[in-house]
Amino acid sequence: MNVVVGIPSYNNAETISFVVKQAAEGLKKYFGGGIVVNADGGSTDGTRDAVLKTPVPQGVEVHSFVYRWPIPGKGSAMKELMEFALGREADAIVFVDSDLRSITPEWIHRLAKPIGEGYHFVAPLYIRHKWDGTITNNIAYPMTASLYGENVRQPIGGDFGVSRKLMEVYLEDEDVWKTHVARFGVDIFLTTTALARGFRVIQAALGMKIHDPKDPAASLGPMFNQVVGTLFMLMERYEEAWKGVRAIEEVPVFGELEKGEPEPVKVTLELLEKKAKELFAEYEEVLRRALSSETLEGVRKALKTFEFDNRLWSHVLYEGAVAYRDGVLGEAEPLVPLYFAKTADFVKRTMDMSTLEAEKLIEERAKIFLEEKDYLLERW
Repeated sequence: MNVVVGIPSYNNAETISFVVKQAAEGLKKYFGGGIVVNADGGSTDGTRDAVLKTPVPQGVEVHSFVYRWPIPGKGSAMKELMEFALGREADAIVFVDSDLRSITPEWIHRLAKPIGEGYHFVAPLYIRHKWDGTITNNIAYPMTASLYGENVRQPIGGDFGVSRKLMEVYLEDEDVWKTHVARFGVDIFLTTTALARGFRVIQAALGMKIHDPKDPAASLGPMFNQVVGTLFMLMERYEEAWKGVRAIEEVPVFGELEKGEPEPVKVTLELLEKKAKELFAEYEEVLRRALSSETLEGVRKALKTFEFDNRLWSHVLYEGAVAYRDGVLGEAEPLVPLYFAKTADFVKRTMDMSTLEAEKLIEERAKIFLEEKDYLLERW
């Protein structure tokens, strides 16, 4: 099987050489060789030099280029990595993030092997710290599972395996790459398109995910806007795929998922609460138009206590999706303070829990989103 490993990057000189080395060893060990290619966003820290100077086994090629697509972002890098892979007649592309510290050669095997067995999309399944991946846990996972009915636990995990046929589907509409898909909306676009268009999906057990996580209140606002905006945009595009879904089916897993407690992730609770209140005051006028009076009242109460139950949270996102479709919300950004408030609620609830215990709360959230789907359908 002809496998290309694609690594998008921007100023990742400190971590990317390790990722290239592990990817190259995985290609050599499991596929007899292949290509590692880096698409960079114009780094100024020597990222591309680090890639090209990494020693790799014989039979593995290493390439690096600066992507040309005019919108700067991770999606633009991944678009051109897929074009590169198709140009090299690849059967599969494996995407891995450039800041990974836990990647092993086995990751390449587990993300690519199922493609050779008839799957088209391989999503990652990791052990992540309970406070890592707050956009995933609070939004992308419960929304994707309840809408499309498949229990893909990491729909925006960043590390994926994609078949040649699915690459062609992703690239068929150039206009979609002029949206937030060109930035951090790309991961939810890849997952949702695979699910909504009926491609065979599997998860790869990858063990611990150790990377450079971000403190949500300090840095995740723009990412929220791009991920959630793309998720809402795709709801309109694929409404016929999700409207009739009434159950969440388990998705097969390739490999054994190990157990353990990941290294801790820093979350500044006081900053989450402070920003939630400040930004709510800033966006209150537009939120009054986007949300029902009952939901808005629930949100106001939640901002006083930072107790934000899952049913209310599902109503916020469902009403937000309708407001986005109708143009009441031009961007998803006014929902950021409510995401901060929901994250603060989760941090407080799980303060004394292990990651495994916290995981049960996240799975419960997806079930509640499914129970509330009629609420969405009535408003849609």
